[in-house]
Amino acid sequence: MSIGGLSSTTSNSIRGYGGLSSGLDRDTLIENLTYGTTSKIEKQEQKKTQLEWQQTAIRNIAEKMMAFADKYTATLTSSTNLFNSNFWGKSKLSVYGAFSNLVKISGSSNSANDIAIQGVKQLAKKASWSTTPAAGSSFESSGKVDIDSTIKVDNLVGKNIMFGYGGKNYAIALPEGEGYCYDTVDDVAASINKALKEQQISSGETLGDIIEVSANGGKLEFKDKAGTTNELTLKGGSALEYLGFGPEKDFEEISFAGGSAVSADDIDASKLVSNVDFKEYAAGKEFTFEYNGTTATIKMPEKDQWSTLDDLKSSIQSQMDKAFGRDRVKVDTTAAGGLSFMTTDPSTGQPDATSSLTLVDGDSRLMEAMGFEAGANNRVNTTQKLSKLGITDGTVLKINGKEIEFSENDTINTLLEKINSQSDVQVSYQKASGKFIFTSKEDGASGTVDFSGSDAAFDNIFGGMSSAGEVRGQDAIIAVKYGGSDEVVELKRGTNSFTVDGLTVSVSGTFGYNGDDVDMTSEAVTFDAKVDVDKVTNSFKEMIEAYNEIIALANKESSTKPDRDYAPLTDAQKKELSEDEIKTYEEKAKQGLLFGDSDIRALTRDLRYVIGGANQEALKEIGITTSSSYSENGKLVFDEAKFRAALEADPDKVEKLITQKATKDENGNTVGVNGIAQNMKDVMYKYANNLGDYGVLIRKAGSSRAPRSITDNAIYRQIEEINKTIKKYESRLEMERDRYIKQFTSLETLISQMNSQSSYLSQFGGSF
Repeated sequence: MSIGGLSSTTSNSIRGYGGLSSGLDRDTLIENLTYGTTSKIEKQEQKKTQLEWQQTAIRNIAEKMMAFADKYTATLTSSTNLFNSNFWGKSKLSVYGAFSNLVKISGSSNSANDIAIQGVKQLAKKASWSTTPAAGSSFESSGKVDIDSTIKVDNLVGKNIMFGYGGKNYAIALPEGEGYCYDTVDDVAASINKALKEQQISSGETLGDIIEVSANGGKLEFKDKAGTTNELTLKGGSALEYLGFGPEKDFEEISFAGGSAVSADDIDASKLVSNVDFKEYAAGKEFTFEYNGTTATIKMPEKDQWSTLDDLKSSIQSQMDKAFGRDRVKVDTTAAGGLSFMTTDPSTGQPDATSSLTLVDGDSRLMEAMGFEAGANNRVNTTQKLSKLGITDGTVLKINGKEIEFSENDTINTLLEKINSQSDVQVSYQKASGKFIFTSKEDGASGTVDFSGSDAAFDNIFGGMSSAGEVRGQDAIIAVKYGGSDEVVELKRGTNSFTVDGLTVSVSGTFGYNGDDVDMTSEAVTFDAKVDVDKVTNSFKEMIEAYNEIIALANKESSTKPDRDYAPLTDAQKKELSEDEIKTYEEKAKQGLLFGDSDIRALTRDLRYVIGGANQEALKEIGITTSSSYSENGKLVFDEAKFRAALEADPDKVEKLITQKATKDENGNTVGVNGIAQNMKDVMYKYANNLGDYGVLIRKAGSSRAPRSITDNAIYRQIEEINKTIKKYESRLEMERDRYIKQFTSLETLISQMNSQSSYLSQFGGSF
């Protein structure tokens, strides 16, 4: 058989072996004998492929139509929907008047021209309360900086222990900080166990679930507490020489899986901790300071570069001057023998309470020895624990009647988070002013900020409160005039941004009042609203282009004739071709699949006639016509200049011509005509509706946008029938093959027997 210049062959594997006695090519004979059935299967497969291609082609058209409907006709929330009043709304807004700088508007409203703001008596304010500034200009160490002292150093801090488990290696670093201590063997065991629990090895499982470390006299013992069957080894690490295992370079890994344990020599406790000279320890250590948002690193001098506290002060001072500017931060010694940091005004040398300085971070041991902690500043240290302010567990704040409990382990930051999440006020700390600001979450006059019933600890945390810091909530009062009338209506609103007849109005200042009375002699703020001609024109132009793409695709599919020499390739034919050859062939074979399809022909006709005769001239006046070229197949022609001019002259007329819908009178007679957009909407619904009552193309080919239609469409049902036919032919083919195999097997057996008899008789040929 020849298809499009390609020969068709069928290659099927037939089980068993044949022709051993007869010399016949059994497989080829059976293939020829069953050719009638296999060719029927191939034809059904080709029909199925053609239907699948047709289904895809129809879905492509339907998808374009659904996308068009979503954007322009069906989905009202779309900003480009032609039936969305906001699309045609007067959204190009202007504000006029002497006080126009105090009023802003946005949105879209046809009544904007009829609204005027005669005055604003007062602005809305949320109720708030600010504390007495807790700002200062300096902070200092808590005591003497003893430069002749020693600093305790845990030698295990920063060291690591290497474990192997389940084919992976884990390096367990020994950190410092809360929960970690290395003073005794028991402390070391507890700290290693804590670090093991921080090492994740799988979802919900840590190395601490596998390994347990315990102190046994003066020794450490590492035990497989899980009794694992996986590989588990102690591989090494810089910490081992301090734990009784000898130098790291001499260590050989030890396995302790299956519930066993490993231990070493007694730990020399004197090696766990070292006492280092203050100046030696401090040498080269760094502190991070922040001054008014600028961050800089201050480095401690080397041991031989200073000998007194004044030397240290001078070294830090010179670095401060270089980092933040001369005379902006003054470093000094205190009467107690410590250090202090003060922000100063470089022009006067006096303390500057308007600037902030924070010790952000640094070596924890050195900061402790110098009497500082991270976060120390000349404002409020929001990271320090409340216990340092004398707060105990169970302390309660009552805000607007809501009790908020906190503990000595809370910080000011965590307390602020609790207040913000558990009460109807929002609190923030203003670093520049040193104030805490409590603001009601309720708008305007509805909000209050009341601390009645709070513990005395309130002042300890937030500083003093005074009536000067209270702002009572109030509503905005706005005088509005409507429709050119001189009558004024006073509106009260909880915020300074509110809606008036579809417009969002925002006020930022007062005007137009003389005391409590509206000053009618004051110039009102007025508005002018116009259709955004550029936006509408550009969107409409894009819509016409999208519609013409649908027309072009539908016409191409319905008018392209198929080439009958290009049927879908069989599997056997594909094996003879390259991928590029298959692609080229199938592109040709897919052409004309919908030629003569009645539904697609009907679609092209309906697409062509969205401009009806009754409103053809009216649409022409605003720049919308149908192409007179036969080859354009009814494409729409858009005269942008005409459309723009019509829109500027009479936007309501343009909107009506495009979106109006014909109605029925009481006698059932049609009144009026559909606008072009309504006709488009009807076509999209008729052919591509994917909700409820499916459109023609969805019922025919289905769509992923309508899940039920995937297995409930006309082409799917045809394909299912073909699948049944193929299955029937495949069963017949199997029976035919089995029958022919049995026949050939019997023939082979008979020939084999005859050959045996002939061979036997030939033995006696010479005796006769």
